[in-house]
Amino acid sequence: MVALVLPLVAGLLVSILKHLELASQSGRTFREWIVLGFLTYVGIHVLLYRPVTLFRASHRIFSTLAVWLFGGQVSSVEDAGKGAGKGKSKEAEASPQGSTLVAFSPYVVPVYTIMACALGWVLQGWLARQWIDGPVTFLIGMTAGFHWLMTADDLQKQRSRWHLETYLLAIGLVFALTLVVGAACLVWTVPEFSFTTAFAEGLSTAGRLLTSAFRQLFA
Repeated sequence: MVALVLPLVAGLLVSILKHLELASQSGRTFREWIVLGFLTYVGIHVLLYRPVTLFRASHRIFSTLAVWLFGGQVSSVEDAGKGAGKGKSKEAEASPQGSTLVAFSPYVVPVYTIMACALGWVLQGWLARQWIDGPVTFLIGMTAGFHWLMTADDLQKQRSRWHLETYLLAIGLVFALTLVVGAACLVWTVPEFSFTTAFAEGLSTAGRLLTSAFRQLFA
């Protein structure tokens, strides 16, 4: 499974960045703004500060939204992984895999990235895009870096409970799914960006990478 996920992540990332090579009205391409924001957060994370409180807050926000959207079937995403949801159905109690999936779901939903994309969409109704494109896409890049690095740190703390393959698979799935979710929301801020085209091309690139790898292995 890991061998399948890694080409998928690479293919999606290359395709999304390629299709973000669009001129913004803030002096750079959208790709440059997002990469700059991402690298800025990486520098902060490595050299200065790791905002664990903000990361936990994103999980609580997701938990609140999950309760609201799904009618209280799970009282807390964090508790769900421990089987402590107050409102769980009998099926959920009988299905620990379902609880694990619910507990894992905040890692694949980049809450702050989605909020940044929504902010860009709202601001477009109030400000000229030359004041929005750069700052908002820079913020999107920062939130994406925040989500990936903080998730990697958090999963690393649980590494002792998992096999290496399971850990690598979890990291790969987080990266792949957050890329898909983030790119889908990106169209709110960057209407020129085509999510469907980028996604389809990403899958095609992943297929070519996988085919090439198999040929190298079994040639």
